[in-house]
Amino acid sequence: MRTNRFWLNVLNVHTSEWWIVKKLFWLQFFQGAGISFFFTAEFARFLERFPVYELPWVMVLSSVLLWLTGLIYSYYEHKLNFARFNEGIIIFMAASMLLVRVGSNVFTGDWFYYFSLAWFYVLYLLNNLEFWGIASRLFDIRQSKRLFGVISSGDIPAKFIGYTLALIFVPYTGTLNLLLLGVVSMLVSIPFFRSISKSEHRHFAHAHPKQRVHHSSNTIQTLMQSFVSSVMIRRIAMISMLASACIILVNYGLYANVKDAYSDDVELAKFIAMFMAGLRIIALITKTIFTSRLTEAIGVRSSLFITPVILILLTLMNLFANWMSSDEKQIFYLFGATSIAIDVLRTSINSPVLLTIMQPLPTHERLRAHNIIKGIMDPFATLFCGIILLVFFKMQQEVNLITICYTLIVLAVLWIIGIKWVNKEYLNMLISTISSRFFSQEEFSLNDPEMLQKIKDKITNGSDQEVLSILNMVASKQNPISEELLGYFLSHPSEAVKLETVKLIGLKQIVPLQHQLETLLQETKNETVKLEVVNAICSIAEDHQTISPYLHNQDGAVRKAALTGMLTNKNKTIHSEAEQELERLLTSNERMEIDSGLQILYTTRNVYDHPAHAALIRGKEVPELAAVAIRAIGTAATDESLQALLSHLPKHEKPVIAALLRAGPKAVGHIENYIDKHRPGFSLSEQLVTVLGKIGTSESKLLLSKYLGQESLLLPVIIKALYRSKFKATNESRQTMEDLARAYTRYGAELLHMQLALNRKHIPSELLSNAIKIELHEIRELLLCLFGCMYDREKINKVRNSFLSNQKESIANAMELIEVTVRKDIARYFNILFENTGIQERCNALRQLFTEKEYTNIDQIMGRILTERPIRYQDWTKACSLYISRKYGIRVDHLLFRKYIDSESQLLQETARYALA
Repeated sequence: MRTNRFWLNVLNVHTSEWWIVKKLFWLQFFQGAGISFFFTAEFARFLERFPVYELPWVMVLSSVLLWLTGLIYSYYEHKLNFARFNEGIIIFMAASMLLVRVGSNVFTGDWFYYFSLAWFYVLYLLNNLEFWGIASRLFDIRQSKRLFGVISSGDIPAKFIGYTLALIFVPYTGTLNLLLLGVVSMLVSIPFFRSISKSEHRHFAHAHPKQRVHHSSNTIQTLMQSFVSSVMIRRIAMISMLASACIILVNYGLYANVKDAYSDDVELAKFIAMFMAGLRIIALITKTIFTSRLTEAIGVRSSLFITPVILILLTLMNLFANWMSSDEKQIFYLFGATSIAIDVLRTSINSPVLLTIMQPLPTHERLRAHNIIKGIMDPFATLFCGIILLVFFKMQQEVNLITICYTLIVLAVLWIIGIKWVNKEYLNMLISTISSRFFSQEEFSLNDPEMLQKIKDKITNGSDQEVLSILNMVASKQNPISEELLGYFLSHPSEAVKLETVKLIGLKQIVPLQHQLETLLQETKNETVKLEVVNAICSIAEDHQTISPYLHNQDGAVRKAALTGMLTNKNKTIHSEAEQELERLLTSNERMEIDSGLQILYTTRNVYDHPAHAALIRGKEVPELAAVAIRAIGTAATDESLQALLSHLPKHEKPVIAALLRAGPKAVGHIENYIDKHRPGFSLSEQLVTVLGKIGTSESKLLLSKYLGQESLLLPVIIKALYRSKFKATNESRQTMEDLARAYTRYGAELLHMQLALNRKHIPSELLSNAIKIELHEIRELLLCLFGCMYDREKINKVRNSFLSNQKESIANAMELIEVTVRKDIARYFNILFENTGIQERCNALRQLFTEKEYTNIDQIMGRILTERPIRYQDWTKACSLYISRKYGIRVDHLLFRKYIDSESQLLQETARYALA
């Protein structure tokens, strides 16, 4: 067990993933061995028969075969069951090797040598498409970063063994019989594939996932549409093509010089086998141990730069060596070292990272991207290299290493530029795959006669909802045209449209429409519309004569509507008259008049407040009216009204909190004074801080950031309030928030160790373990709130939504977005803490954060919770600990129980009494 754990840690594989990693490793191992036998035999036979400058023609031929193979593969992949299709591919590869072996005795012409070597590239393509098509379905982006290097390393020992066996057997068997070993190796991989497809049947049941987005029977058209429409696929395809071209040129340069040193196919096969075997040892160590850790440490985007940058440096060394010395052997050895290094980097870093960076794409797009890269762009790279080598040979009568070096530098520079484009789009891809919802608002020009006529037609013929939407758009800007259109709305047959139009006219104080309002008042029979028209007329009227009939109307409802409108009138005389009448109502001895005045205050609470309001809120004269007066608090509340409002705390907590929220910015100073002066309990303080967050003004943000720097049990509430207020951290507050993020990550690590200890027990551990899981979710929420304040809020909000969706791939993409948005050290621990892997693996990875002695007994954990260290645990978690102690007779210091007897929480009070009974 310890040995197994050691290797899991070395390979960076989690326990739950080990079985599938082993199966994929052996699948790739046997297929890679088979292909290595084929390559050794056919490459040696070709070089023994033809000069090296014929190799470019093989490249040209293979590019055509690769395109045809890629297109056929794409077509049938979309048509056939995924499991049966891939098993058929394996059988086809084995059968084609056997046919090449038989054909070598039947076809003796030169063309068959060209074809059989070109067929190696076809086998390599099919193996890649099949293997990575499987892997891309099984793993998300987070797993891909860790595992792609490991699972694909199976071909490294396979090729090492294959080339080594070839080195041993080829002197006795000849090169052709290596093909039979290739056939056997390929067939041995089938049981491993069947085991994977059986255990992961949900991934193998369909040709495509259910959310596939195309049904085109034209495979070429479908792939081209994906290439053209997806910026990310297009850019990845371009850098993949450049990478392949560089590798092909490097290998050609090496083998072109090797050819001169060996005279027959056996000697060539021995050299190829020896060289490739040594290469695979280096690649195996790099890929299995370093690749996953490197991509996790510096990220996939930075990892893409490693191969082209090292290629440029090594190529420059070759050119410098040529400039310093003309020794061809020295240049050859340097180029050989370059070939080894670049092949190792391609196998161990570039290929896995390039595949990993496609993982955030939806599955159907990911599979298409594989097909485009391997089936279209790689063949194009082969064709490009074949053509350019033929051109060089025609110009120079040879292709020397120096020419290849200059070509490699140009391609590598283009490769780096392409990586920059990919990295720029990678962030956009993460965001779009996390959330597919986009919102847009079109702007209309009312000066366009055609558009104006369409709007008029829609007002006449549209549904109520459509007309109301147009109404809001028209009213957003005031000009003669919009005023004219509002007149059309007043003539609309719908009473709901008329009502909303009248409200907007009063709110916007559109005086030119007064005459139309008076006409509507005479025509309408709807009482609600009628009262709203009176309100609007009295709001925009410019003389007392217009208002008088309504103010002195026998109908009390009409008088109230008139007073309400007058209080918002810009004419000071009219406004003052309304104020005096309202004061008479509010200070009257008649209950009905007071009620009438409060109704007016309620209607105008966001534009006007009266000095007499404060006395009614205090309720000394008429206590039962206090609740009504509190409901009349709005954004226009005076300081006296707000002070009177706070006098009802903590007795009438709920209506006061609601009123403070309605008061908005004006309440901030009063809330601060109340907290400083009265030091309210946790529950009330929590609600007041939440109100500050919802108000969200600069004053409330400043106050919350001040509280953030103070040691307080309210920290979680303050953090959430800051996030809700859309707070953006300054340099000073950022440091405080980063320190808090690190602290909460440590708290999370401790909770994880608690959960690990509880998972080893039985009942009653399950109840407490579930409570701690809730605590971990709370810490995740707090950390995301802190990230939203410190970094890009929009991206973090998408991350929060992804966690709430509880979908594996979405969460994995969200964690990748965290990695590229949040400070590296904090992001790394956050992702470890909340990754969807085993608790043991996460605890091991977080060992640096939790250095205390591990929890061994449940009473230790309960004591930690009840002493509320290091965080203020939720009431439910504490109640679970109290309940468990009594229910299952677990000994815990009873002094820890007594403080909860007087808790504000009724749940804790009752559970503490139960525990002490």
